[in-house]
Amino acid sequence: MLGEYGPLAIFSVIIISGIVIATPLGRNMNIGLNDTRRMLLGLIIVETGTLLTSMWTEVIHREIAATGGTNFCAADGMVQCGSVIGDPTYSEFFGISWGMIGMLSFSILLYLSVSLFFGPRDKMANVWLSIAFLMSLPGLVGVAWLVIVELFLVDGAPHICPYCTAVHVGMIATIVILYALRNQNEEGQWDIANN
Repeated sequence: MLGEYGPLAIFSVIIISGIVIATPLGRNMNIGLNDTRRMLLGLIIVETGTLLTSMWTEVIHREIAATGGTNFCAADGMVQCGSVIGDPTYSEFFGISWGMIGMLSFSILLYLSVSLFFGPRDKMANVWLSIAFLMSLPGLVGVAWLVIVELFLVDGAPHICPYCTAVHVGMIATIVILYALRNQNEEGQWDIANN
């Protein structure tokens, strides 16, 4: 059990910690950052956890492709990843695995978020923020499609892939945090103090 879901527990704690830091609950944590940088820190943590989870789904995908099975995630029952990540029809998008798509996407989003965290006063900060937000939006389509695949399309559906679900939660949290930061920026409430 720990072998199958131990990494999931770690990745989930990272994602949830980032969500808490980015929300108003984070104000009570005495992090020592203004609201903008606190939200950016939470975003960075969420994206890091989601990137790690995407990497793990890629490991699972490659092991299933190479050996036909995996010890990294359950392969039986309703809550499992084998039939979802290992499905030859739905585990890839134009020949690229969903794990690899997540790794590439969250690497770019993480880069933009770290740049914003360390350079919130940069004259291009609002452009980078808008690019990050717009780049994250197709993730909603990906999440919706993969949920449909899990619930209706894979062999023996429904199956819930817990690692995929963690990525979906991270993706949605990323979009919401970026939306809040973008609104803050557009309303002139972008706090660019030194801390």
